[in-house]
Amino acid sequence: MTADVLLDAPAGLKQWLSGADAQEVIFAHRIEIVPQWWAHNSAAYGFDNPVVDTSVSRGQLFAMADAAVVSAEGALALLWNSLAWGVGRRARNNRQRIASMAAGRDTHAALLVEAARASRSDPVAAYALLRPSPYRNAVRWLGPAFFTKFLYFVGGGRADHPCCIIDNRVAAALRAAGWAGLAGSGWSPEVYGRYLRLLHRERNECDCARTDLIERWLLDTGSLAT
Repeated sequence: MTADVLLDAPAGLKQWLSGADAQEVIFAHRIEIVPQWWAHNSAAYGFDNPVVDTSVSRGQLFAMADAAVVSAEGALALLWNSLAWGVGRRARNNRQRIASMAAGRDTHAALLVEAARASRSDPVAAYALLRPSPYRNAVRWLGPAFFTKFLYFVGGGRADHPCCIIDNRVAAALRAAGWAGLAGSGWSPEVYGRYLRLLHRERNECDCARTDLIERWLLDTGSLAT
């Protein structure tokens, strides 16, 4: 087992977890978005605009999960809303992501459904579907920082869902906790597996009910470092 998987729980995590209410910090975690931007740019590439409102919460995204494992339309709806949640009121390369999805519409949508199904039992395999090589994502512009949001929300909010988000903010917090070499954002499936094993071990160490509570703490802590 590599040293990063054996990292101690970061200072402050146990204290934060002792007062964390999952309903508040997970299900009600809400991000302001710009639905007009999504309406215009999704229509430009022939997609419906499924963005839910002027803001979207994790709970609303969880409610879209079951549709994402049964249809391309459901998977795309969850993807667009996951991307909107991920960037908030900024565009941040989402036009390029929409264009890339449109360039291989049927193939890419089918891949999302396949990854969604795999995410519920084999998170590393789901990740590898969307990041098939160390140098290439399956869909251009849709890298780990964003497709892990999709894989996470496919869990529907279940505490035992094996996927969690990793992005630059989470990585910054992990580096501060002692994970050396977690640079960039093109992490391999093997790195994602190590990250999930670390979260699982820290969940047990902290006697925590949900792994995504640890991810939320890392997300907020890493935001201060980026």
